[in-house]
Amino acid sequence: MSVVPSKEGAENKDASPKRYLMKIESLSLLSDNGINKYESSEFVSGSYKWKMIIYPNGDGNGHDHISIYLAIVGTSFLDADWEVNATFSFLIFDQIHDNYSVVRGMERRFRNIKTEWGFSKCISHATFKDPCNGYLVNDECVFGVDVYVTRNHGVGECMSLLKDVKAYKHEWRISNFSKLKIEHLYSEEFTVTGYKWKILLYPTGIGEQKGKSISIFLESVDTEGFDCRKRVQAKYSISVKDQISGAHRKMTSSIRCFQAAGTSWGWNAFMPLSELRDPKKSFLFLDCCIVEADISVLGVVKGLT
Repeated sequence: MSVVPSKEGAENKDASPKRYLMKIESLSLLSDNGINKYESSEFVSGSYKWKMIIYPNGDGNGHDHISIYLAIVGTSFLDADWEVNATFSFLIFDQIHDNYSVVRGMERRFRNIKTEWGFSKCISHATFKDPCNGYLVNDECVFGVDVYVTRNHGVGECMSLLKDVKAYKHEWRISNFSKLKIEHLYSEEFTVTGYKWKILLYPTGIGEQKGKSISIFLESVDTEGFDCRKRVQAKYSISVKDQISGAHRKMTSSIRCFQAAGTSWGWNAFMPLSELRDPKKSFLFLDCCIVEADISVLGVVKGLT
């Protein structure tokens, strides 16, 4: 038995397919010597290593057929969620007409749970051994595979909605509120469904509401590290509590997506300063302001590759 690598061009990336050929001399001796499976040497296409696997007498339900598979090998350097997309065709050399017959062709995704693709019934023994086809001459044959590693230039996303969503309440107490001299301040970080959050407050407002209202926002801490397609979907409400009457000032959001391009959502005009400071109310009781956030994380959207 001899293995003949293709003499086509060197390793390619998103260029022409890489062809690998395997010549088998004395095919009948495989069965005579109890060899039911033969794996080729490794070859490279698209910077990945591959093998062609042949079962001369069939594999699985491939009785009376030759089974042929393409396998990716040497993937230990890849991350746990690796995947490689490849288009490939199996070939059999017609020695009479001096050309290759394309037996099968398809595009498949190779990954850690599926490293081999092919056909248990690639070609029947009857077709393969028919002298008119020229596939088996003097007990010799040549199999091959063209492998084209495709780059995924498309974009997409995967949305995962969470079951049994429960709201999380976080209370933030701000002492000496009337003495604050800073433009804005953050609450301590808190975690909801594995994601970190903060409340952002402008004591005298922001933008057009400067000097008119307090401005309050919910901010995601994690989104700075998100890629351009990842986002967390959440709904929430924020309240400033009247500490005596219980008549809280509350605003509720629709479902919002927190992402790298939009880390915070909230209200510029959350509450007029005149209402906050109203002595008939107790939003500032003993100069303490209590802000409460009620958050439900509904799902996560990630890029689909």
